[in-house]
Amino acid sequence: MKKVLSILAMLVLLIGVTAGCSSTTGTTSTSKVLVTNKDKKEISMTATVNGKYFTEATRHGVVAVGGSNYEKSVLKGDANEVDFYNALIEIGAKAGNNLTLADMTKGVKVEGDKLNVFVTWDGLGKEIPFNDIITSSDPRPMDIRFGGNLQNAKDKKTGCILCLDSCAVGITSNASYETGASSTVKFYGNKDVLPKDGTKVTVIFRLAQ
Repeated sequence: MKKVLSILAMLVLLIGVTAGCSSTTGTTSTSKVLVTNKDKKEISMTATVNGKYFTEATRHGVVAVGGSNYEKSVLKGDANEVDFYNALIEIGAKAGNNLTLADMTKGVKVEGDKLNVFVTWDGLGKEIPFNDIITSSDPRPMDIRFGGNLQNAKDKKTGCILCLDSCAVGITSNASYETGASSTVKFYGNKDVLPKDGTKVTVIFRLAQ
């Protein structure tokens, strides 16, 4: 009887391990704050609206929790910037890595694969282009690129995930504006589109086809 029970216990354990492994071998990897879908070539990240930047200017679109610029962004991201970088690599995005810190005042545009970025939240029922949640003193269509900058991100620890002008530290940034543009261009969160301060939203980064 003891032998039978022992064998049954081993079988239950084996089934549990197998089930646990099979749940992570598909095309989608999931955490509470970051979802990577290889089939759709997209990443979804939860974030929080920062109403401060409805009226104050900032160059930070999304900054990761724990980053020094976390409180300086329109959306405060819940995922780590290094995990976000790795997720972009996982969906097949190629980083530009064309900017250095010395370029930050030289008017250079970020390169890398193009990403279409959207925002949604509970009850909205649709995706809003990131371009629509930002206003600017010099409006231009957004051109978000996977700049890369992993080492700079690790060194500077700013947490920058999406910068509103070209940046040598942000994992992604906006090629529509050259480096240093934020010294003259003012960016704000669009209070007429975004929900109120403190609302949880989801930011979707989709690799452009």
